[in-house]
Amino acid sequence: MISIIICSVNSNRLNSLKANIAETVGLPYEIIAIDNSNGQYGICTAYNLGEKQSMYPFLCFMHEDVQIETINWGQIVCKHLSDQSVGL
Repeated sequence: MISIIICSVNSNRLNSLKANIAETVGLPYEIIAIDNSNGQYGICTAYNLGEKQSMYPFLCFMHEDVQIETINWGQIVCKHLSDQSVGL
């Protein structure tokens, strides 16, 4: 239920993040990694390219140099974004 869009410049970091997401997200997801190793895109352009490829209703734009520690974080994010009183 969540599309995770990553502007990637380092394949090792990307692979580490992919494994981390798989262990922690807690719901159906897709990862859309935009290869920016040559610096051809500004980050907004890369994220817009990823958004156009997304298939889930919730989008998460993420840097590849993070590590998520919260288990089931995807469920938490989607719950908050489903709340009609939240403007985000």
